[in-house]
Amino acid sequence: MKNTWYLLGFICLLSAIGSGCKKDEGAPRTIDLGTGYFPTDTGRWVEYAVDSIWRNDLTAQYDSLHYPLMERIANAFIDPEGRPAQQLIRYKQDSLSGEWYPKDVWWQVRTATQAERAEENERRIKLIFPARTGAAWNTNATNTRTPYELTYEAVDVPWSVNGLSFDSTLLVKGTYLNNAVITNTYYERYAKHIGLIYREVDSTNTQTTGVRGTWYKQVVTGYGPQ
Repeated sequence: MKNTWYLLGFICLLSAIGSGCKKDEGAPRTIDLGTGYFPTDTGRWVEYAVDSIWRNDLTAQYDSLHYPLMERIANAFIDPEGRPAQQLIRYKQDSLSGEWYPKDVWWQVRTATQAERAEENERRIKLIFPARTGAAWNTNATNTRTPYELTYEAVDVPWSVNGLSFDSTLLVKGTYLNNAVITNTYYERYAKHIGLIYREVDSTNTQTTGVRGTWYKQVVTGYGPQ
């Protein structure tokens, strides 16, 4: 009789363990869609060093600019489509006084499937979710420009620049096939919970007159709140 009670107790114990395992297996798993690469909390800011060059091969002229730039997420509002949005104020720094003054006022929206920015009042899809290597999209799907495809070249990789190290970044790349007439390269890198930390755009068209090529580079130098 005593052995029978021990056996019943052992069976109950196994049953309880099995029930616990099944409960754990059935628990919903949290999936990281990558939305953290496009922060929306107001007050967040990122400072950059910007280098911009244009050239005219026909007249052998060129010019360049180097300046500090800061982007800060400001007021939250509801956009015309009824979506939560944020105002994005971009500042340049006066070389003499060191004071920051507003340069542009853009705005941004992040949904469960994509992140948009209105740059110079022209909406572009900057990221799509979930962020997965090889996923591609048309950044101009929300404006009237010629379709331009972007893709994720790398996701959730560490990266360092200007003495700053980031545990998780993703790299966005343009897929345009360059040829002997047109060169068009596009790179943007985002850090998780920080946002855009690197941008490089190079465009050359030998069939045009006037400005034949432009190059723009924007690299993070600081960010906050930290």
